[in-house]
Amino acid sequence: MISSNAFAGAGGGPAVYVIGNLRGISPGDEGMLVLEDDEAVLRSGKVVLSVPYSDIHNVELGTKVLPPTGVPLYKVWQLHKRFLPGRSMRQMVNFEFTDKDGNDQTMTLEFEESAANETLIEIETRTGKRKRATNADPWWGDSAWKTTRNKNSVSPDTLGNSPTK
Repeated sequence: MISSNAFAGAGGGPAVYVIGNLRGISPGDEGMLVLEDDEAVLRSGKVVLSVPYSDIHNVELGTKVLPPTGVPLYKVWQLHKRFLPGRSMRQMVNFEFTDKDGNDQTMTLEFEESAANETLIEIETRTGKRKRATNADPWWGDSAWKTTRNKNSVSPDTLGNSPTK
């Protein structure tokens, strides 16, 4: 499978189709989910599925899995390979959407864990279920730490705002 490091922060990336009711694609098929400006596009072999963000009803994270190592338990001399840190956790992302004919569709894709989280955030942002943070947004700690006791006690003159002489 292709590494998703090139897609970090953008969501989408290499995925494995796990289950759903899509035609032309089978469980276990590898593909690529690309999050474009106005739609999510899944490409797997000859199948190209375009889903406008307005047709996506629900996206949620599913179960986490650790891929098998391929080392059988009876080979005691190779058991150390089961505990190597090189294996990355995988996570499912469940999609519910309406196709262009108006039929309800579902699909579950398996991503690397970080790509699954980025995909969820990006799709929720583009469907309007999540607001993208800006610098003008209040910080959650403001209500806990802004008190009259911790107001700025330094005069503006010492901060370099002194009047010119």
